This record gives sequence, structure tokens and C-alpha cells, in this order.
Amino acid sequence: MRIHALIVVVCLLPAVWGCAGSEGPPPVPPTAEELAVQRREARAAEALAEAMQLRHDDGFLDEDAALGYLDQALELDPDLAMARYYRASILFSQGRADEALADVDRAIELKPDHVQAHYMRGSILLNQGRYREAARDFTEVVKGDPSIAEAFVRRGLCYLRLNRDDEAIDDFGSALAIDPADQDASYNRGMTYLARHDYEAALRDLSQAYVLDSDNVRLLTARGQALLKLKRYGRAAADYRRATELEPGQSALYGLLGEALAGDGRMREAVAAVERALALAVARGDEFLAAQYRAQLAQYRDAALP
Repeated sequence: MRIHALIVVVCLLPAVWGCAGSEGPPPVPPTAEELAVQRREARAAEALAEAMQLRHDDGFLDEDAALGYLDQALELDPDLAMARYYRASILFSQGRADEALADVDRAIELKPDHVQAHYMRGSILLNQGRYREAARDFTEVVKGDPSIAEAFVRRGLCYLRLNRDDEAIDDFGSALAIDPADQDASYNRGMTYLARHDYEAALRDLSQAYVLDSDNVRLLTARGQALLKLKRYGRAAADYRRATELEPGQSALYGLLGEALAGDGRMREAVAAVERALALAVARGDEFLAAQYRAQLAQYRDAALP
């Protein structure tokens, strides 16, 4: 009985050893076509690496040279997503938006979760006035990385153009929660409140933006408008006075300065401001504005008479 069992074990051993020691069929060497593809992909990666050597501080030191390397990389490997993205960034910076859009579209096809590519495409679409599509891209950005304040700002701008003010205000607020020093978020939320006639809220945001950039004429003008609506004429006059110092050739600024000074009861100064506005309008040949300033001037001169 023992001999029979031993024979069975001995008979099974070669089969076990055969399975354990089997290495399978030898690997099939790559075909000539596969080798050629591998070589092209390697050369494409080298060209991309050469382009990246020229990258510094979110830009390229020599855009034309980098573009040449990226063209070479994509000629060798059209599906190299990073090369598509970086070429799009150069094309966009050069004002070649349609070409950039084609590249970034392809980059997103190849890598749908590419946050930077969605941000770039959203920016291109925003510039082209395609606000709904742009908002979708910026939504992908904030889903992928909710710490990018500028993505909220840009989506907020899209919502403004789509007349979705509440969502725009929320997005500007989200940007400010991430970066309280985001001037674009403060300014745009302030302008949104201004359009909604919420002048106190507008003043708060525009004043915060002013802290960040006190020499911005556009900002000074907007804050001056909020102050005028709130009948805080002295402060409005100060903003418009500063704006005229920064841009002394803008007749509209002198007209607004005159309005603020008149509201503050400083009629002689108001007359002088509007006289300057009229002179600038006449010099530019703008008869429409000149007529408005003449009417404004007549009103202030009457009020200034003893």
C-alpha cells in the first residue's frame, strides 16, 4: 500500500516542477513599426524638454524658439497633451486665439482633467464672448482645484455677462475668501453692487480695491460714482480730483468733478472744473459733450452768482 502511494507522488512531481519552473513563451520582439513609433515618441519628448528649458516664471524666455520645439514635438507625436497645452499658451499670448483654441481643445480631449487647460480655454472663450462655454470650463477648474481665486473671478465675469448677478457676487466672494487682496474680485463685486444700486456695498468693495491700487482711474471714477449717489460729495470730489491729476486729458472726469463740487456747495470750483471739461471737448471736436458741458456750466454759474 505504501509503495503504491509513493509511485503516485513520484509521478506527480514532474508535473508540479514543470508548472513552477515554466517561464512561458519568450517575449515577442517589437516590430519595425513599433520601434519607429517608440523612437518618434522619444524624440518628441526630447523636443518638449528643450522647450521647457526655455520656461521661466509662467512664461517662455524665447517664445519663437519654444514654439519651434513644440511644433517639432507635435509633428513627431500629435497626441502629446503637454506640448499641445504649452503651444496653446504661446499662441494665445501672441493673439492667435483660434489656433490656441484648437490646441487646447485637443489637450483636453487627451487629458480631460487638465485643470490648466480648462483655465486657458475658459479664458479664450471669455475673450471671445462665449460666456456660457467659458463658465463651464471655469467650473471644471474650481472642481479640480478650488484654491484658484482667479477662476472664480473669471467665472463671475461670465455670470455677469449672462445676467446672473447673484452667482457672480457669490463667485467674487469665493475669490476674496481665498485671497482677500484680489483686486479684480473686489472691483468687480463693487461694480456689480453699483449696477444694482446697492451703493454702500459698492463703496465697501471699491474702497478695498482702492487700498490695493490708489492710482487706478477706472477705480477712482467708480468709487466717486458710489459716493455721489450716497451724497458724500466732498469725498467724491477728492476721488475725481485725483483722477483728473492722473488723466488730465479726460473731459468726463472734469464734468464729474464739477458735479461733486457743486453738490458740496463749492460752486466757483465747480464752474472752473466744467470750464476745463468744455475746453477739452471743444478741442476734441466733440460737440455732443460740449453741449452738455455748456448746459451744466450755465446752471453752475447761475448758482454761483451772489
